[in-house]
Amino acid sequence: MGEDNSRSIELDVDDLERFKLRYSLGQDDGRGSKHFLRIKVTEGAVTSHQLTEIARLSDEYGRRKAWVTDRQSIQLHWIEGRHAPEIFSRLEEIGFTTDKCGQAYPAPGYGDVRNICACPVAGYENGEKIDVRPLVREMNDFFIGNEDFLDMPKKFKISISACEIDCVRSQMQDLGLFAIERDGKPGFGAVIGGSLGVAQPGAVIGKPLNVFIEPDEVFEVAKNMAEIHRDHSSTESVAKARFKQLVREWGVEKIRSKLEDKLGRKLERLKYSGPEVSGREHVGVQEQKDGNFYINIPILGGGLSSEQLRRAAEIAEEYGSGDLRTTPYQNLILLNIAEEDLDEALTELKKTDLSVGGSRLRWESVGCASDFCASSPEYHPKAVVREIIEHLEKNVGKELEDYRMKIGVSGCPRDCGLKGPSDIGLLGASTGSGGVGSEEYRLYIGGRFGADPRFSKALSGKRSVDDIKVMIRTLVEKSLERGHDDFQELWEELSSQELKEIAEPEVEG
Repeated sequence: MGEDNSRSIELDVDDLERFKLRYSLGQDDGRGSKHFLRIKVTEGAVTSHQLTEIARLSDEYGRRKAWVTDRQSIQLHWIEGRHAPEIFSRLEEIGFTTDKCGQAYPAPGYGDVRNICACPVAGYENGEKIDVRPLVREMNDFFIGNEDFLDMPKKFKISISACEIDCVRSQMQDLGLFAIERDGKPGFGAVIGGSLGVAQPGAVIGKPLNVFIEPDEVFEVAKNMAEIHRDHSSTESVAKARFKQLVREWGVEKIRSKLEDKLGRKLERLKYSGPEVSGREHVGVQEQKDGNFYINIPILGGGLSSEQLRRAAEIAEEYGSGDLRTTPYQNLILLNIAEEDLDEALTELKKTDLSVGGSRLRWESVGCASDFCASSPEYHPKAVVREIIEHLEKNVGKELEDYRMKIGVSGCPRDCGLKGPSDIGLLGASTGSGGVGSEEYRLYIGGRFGADPRFSKALSGKRSVDDIKVMIRTLVEKSLERGHDDFQELWEELSSQELKEIAEPEVEG
């Protein structure tokens, strides 16, 4: 692993300049990793050949592990700086670039347009209003390596989806585009200034722009909105450098007016609060609009071994078209499986510990990578998510299989693990000396996106993971007793105090 397997490569000045614009390593500070590599996967689309090559990079440089991120990128850790030119060259050969990864930059600046989140089954999903794939490619092709958008005050996040569940969680984006109709004509609505992090003014649900955007206007809107962030967001401090702060200071009307000035025309007005449904996942095995099927493999925490990457690529090639997708819930989709091949494909996946069984929670729960992060390296949210779900599946049983509940675990207030918009959220409260599972978290409850969005609220102070497992299980059992199939029904019926009175006595007992 490392130098023995790498090819020698000579780079001239032009090569280095080319890599500088489109490639970067990020900074790690945990588990012995100093750098990570975040591979930008446009529209989440990866072929079996590309995935096999990523598996080889993982073998040689990333300790045979990889992670799918909640922006559909693929991330490798334990990357050494001296290997970067070789890795970048090999990524270029298979058609990938990286995020700019400027999180260690100590001042405003070095911000880029991050990987544009897109519905991973765009073009295949029944009920979608528009195939967004050409729009995503147009935007990414423009922004990647574009010097005019590589030194913005801070990163700018865009999403676009035309599926019925807004799987990309548009209300947490700087610019979130979701499908709507006006007089039977499909187009897009937009929300702006969403964010889960602690930069000023804190966690914010994206505000409706209240315009109807034609499909052929999407690129112009995205480009000009990024320019507004670049030219007008604060450069006073990192804390103020996100687009959400500008939206707060200017207000939606001024942002919209500035956008229309740049476009040179008015956009059609249309009132909405946001997507009706938001933040669900395309769970399990589903039929495509062409009669074939896709398989969504739940990857708890997004972690895969290089062997699993390789086998997923082989199975996609043998039983499908060789096309795969990464999802905003850190999962992996195999496309274009014929009905008669489904059983064999599922059997082969199970042999590689890529089972499509278990409860729905496995698809819609997220944990951040705190153990690699300087902000909270002593937390292990991905392991905690797995521990909670396995506890629930073991103790609640089959009733949990189709039960709707999203769990998000974050080690720090930046909330990369989506604590805020989740039904059940955990936020790191104190660390322990006993390794995985010894840390303590605060339990939050009641977050969601969609027509009536809200962030989760604290239900308890510091608790051990074992205590929290019991509290969550008790609440789920109470919800099932009441005939619910969605956890939201419980916290809509009962107050926080009533929920505490249900959950905490079980812990004390």
